[in-house]
Amino acid sequence: MTPAGTPPSSYAEWSDCLERLEQGLDDEQVIALMAAGSLGWSAGVATLFSTRISEVFSVRLQRCADRLTRDLQHGMDETLLVRALLNARQTLSLLLRVASLPGFPERLRTHLRQALDRYAGQAQDSLERSAVHDRSGRLVSLIRHNSLCRFDAAPLIPTSPACPPVASVAPGGSRKRLFLTPI
Repeated sequence: MTPAGTPPSSYAEWSDCLERLEQGLDDEQVIALMAAGSLGWSAGVATLFSTRISEVFSVRLQRCADRLTRDLQHGMDETLLVRALLNARQTLSLLLRVASLPGFPERLRTHLRQALDRYAGQAQDSLERSAVHDRSGRLVSLIRHNSLCRFDAAPLIPTSPACPPVASVAPGGSRKRLFLTPI
């Protein structure tokens, strides 16, 4: 196990970092440690590590999809919709930072980036398809202008309670629901 603040250098230490990353514990600290870490990329270690980090990405992407779906089911005013999209982009941005670590072989970085791009593209398409029933076109516009595919630009999420709520998207006070189809 990696002592706190010590960059990983063995597969066991890297595995501990990946476990913490999978759980979402101290993401910033884990990424900083991983960025400073080193690992001998022998054939056996490379295969084990690549498989393990791909599993971590799958778990984090599924958790991102679950949260986005849950956030979208709470109602559809514009503020909530945009916040849900920005939260998902923030998760994707964090995973992009992991995927881009310079200590990883180019092939692994490319594979991880492609997984992020695939997830973002499929989720974006699903959201846009589910918003076509809004006759005003406002939902589709908001979804496109806050696209999940732009996760490589780190989003700033307003957390101030002073942000005033925006009027409901649907006329007459009804709320539209967006559904994220499983990917």
